[in-house]
Amino acid sequence: MRNSAGVLGTLVLAGVLAAGTTGCSSGDGVDDSGGSAGSGLTRALSTLPASAGDETITYIDVPTARKLYAKDRKQYMVLSGYGIQERTQLGYTGGSLKDGWGFDDKDVDTSLMVGDGSSLLSGKFDTEAVRRAMTKHGYTAAEGDGGVSLRKSGSVAVDVSDTVRVTHRSKSPKLPLTAPDRTPADDKAYTAVSACMGDVYEATFYGKRKQGGGVVLSGIGGRLAGDGTSSEKLCALTSSRNAAERTAKALRKETGPGKAYAGTKVTVGEGDTPLVTMSWKNSRESSHRPMANNQTFTLLHALIR
Repeated sequence: MRNSAGVLGTLVLAGVLAAGTTGCSSGDGVDDSGGSAGSGLTRALSTLPASAGDETITYIDVPTARKLYAKDRKQYMVLSGYGIQERTQLGYTGGSLKDGWGFDDKDVDTSLMVGDGSSLLSGKFDTEAVRRAMTKHGYTAAEGDGGVSLRKSGSVAVDVSDTVRVTHRSKSPKLPLTAPDRTPADDKAYTAVSACMGDVYEATFYGKRKQGGGVVLSGIGGRLAGDGTSSEKLCALTSSRNAAERTAKALRKETGPGKAYAGTKVTVGEGDTPLVTMSWKNSRESSHRPMANNQTFTLLHALIR
């Protein structure tokens, strides 16, 4: 996935949100329907602490991902884990998610992965089933703040309630079972990039930083058109118009003849801190599958040059 632990987690994009307006212009040859930031993505971001906004965040609408993967496994193969770490692991080792961990991917509505492998799953969970399954793995269960805490020395910490299951890794922000007071959804940069991406079934944000730079926050989101075709949209919020032009120039180098994004239009929006955008159709080709690492590496490098 685009935020898998390791290299991609370090590809954060730097910047300071300058004063002024932002704009998002379409005209890139891909269906730009799909609404504002008042979508499942924003609701999901509202479950995370504000500190998560400095990390790479990946969001997946799990029921939609399950349907797409069932429809075309080759095109949507990267979605097969649905953002559920335990399911991804079972893909290599076999076994039952329900038997091993006390829940199934059908119990999950949305998944969020944050930073170095922490995750937050929203849905409906049988806390007793999770407790029983995880105690078989050597975890010790205790009543926690709003749910059950499961701990095992040297292993990832897990908390679960009737509606949320979170895992914690030491290098990532601690994720809560209940919505915090301040979240990335309250951040103007996240609001702008979310609205630009529109109604998405999967998205990755590459982390907001404070040390200055041309790109404040960048994200890539997957959208579905009315005919069921899938596309990706990149939205990069910049700190100035000059920074936007530099960013667009770097991205356009990846759209020339022979490049994976040949012929793709890069657009600079309106305002003093414009959004730079580009969109492309997904296909069964390895370089154009949703959330494929080899699809987005070149774009991320272009944005941080």
